[in-house]
Amino acid sequence: MLVIDYFLKMLIFLYGSDGYRLKESVGAVVDSYQKKHKSGINLYRFDLSSDKNYNDLASAVKSVSFFDEVKLVIVKNIFDNKIYADNLSDLIKDFNLDKIKDVALVFVEDKTQKDLEKKNSGLFSLLGSKSGLIRNIEYLSGTKLLNWVKVKFEENGHNTSSAVANLLIDAVGNESYALANEVEKLGNYKKGAIITEKDINLLVGHKENNNIFDLVDSVGNRDKARSFEMMYRLLNEGRDGHYLLSMLVYHFENLLSVSGGSTPNGMHPFVARKSASQACKFTKEDLLSKFNYLAELDVSSKSGLINLEDSLYNFVLA
Repeated sequence: MLVIDYFLKMLIFLYGSDGYRLKESVGAVVDSYQKKHKSGINLYRFDLSSDKNYNDLASAVKSVSFFDEVKLVIVKNIFDNKIYADNLSDLIKDFNLDKIKDVALVFVEDKTQKDLEKKNSGLFSLLGSKSGLIRNIEYLSGTKLLNWVKVKFEENGHNTSSAVANLLIDAVGNESYALANEVEKLGNYKKGAIITEKDINLLVGHKENNNIFDLVDSVGNRDKARSFEMMYRLLNEGRDGHYLLSMLVYHFENLLSVSGGSTPNGMHPFVARKSASQACKFTKEDLLSKFNYLAELDVSSKSGLINLEDSLYNFVLA
């Protein structure tokens, strides 16, 4: 995690292809800032892939801050707009933004160095020379990846062995969004109990085997034939019915959360887009009814009142 002294590092440049860890780093910057400046009134966020008013960004940088606090201005995707990038380059140089003490500028780009230099080599060179803190956040491997996975397990309340963490990496790969998602799902399923290699083998879909994702997507797309086929295949492979149920609950929770047209904080854009495209195939009442039904299945199956596998087949065909 990044811990920032804003009076020493007023220009911060975070970039790289590992979107999940990039987002973590931005969150660490914001958390560190808010511990010192609690009002929140001088925190600004601009995404130049969607926010098209450069004047608002320039005004935020140049205006006087409230309560004599340091302003934190987060700028994403400035490299996507050459005119804005060139204007901001001039602003950095004209106002000596790498030296003044009342504005902290954070540039965030989910692209590789090669891609950024291709888009705007001048801005990349400027940020490389002027920034007090630069982080190239690419996908981890080896011991660094292993340690990161173990930390994610600890954050979810589980101390796991290196063997368990390595088995998860072997199954999923080094894509941090997927790893963090699997860690969270394993934690929710085990609920404080020790996570073992058996749990990884039983509950985690291998990177070459995306059948569980195929199942929830086919249910979300209201494809009954495909849903039944995937449910049959997974159960006959020995997949745990309660884990499949938990995945369906998780998926319908996502569908409900985007059904009103907004995206919850923390939801990955890819997940949000996919969930929104599926949610529109249901009414809000349908989604709520199916979510409640799945929740009832969870309670009834654990009480021994129903046959869970039969109920899952009935659900995907309903």
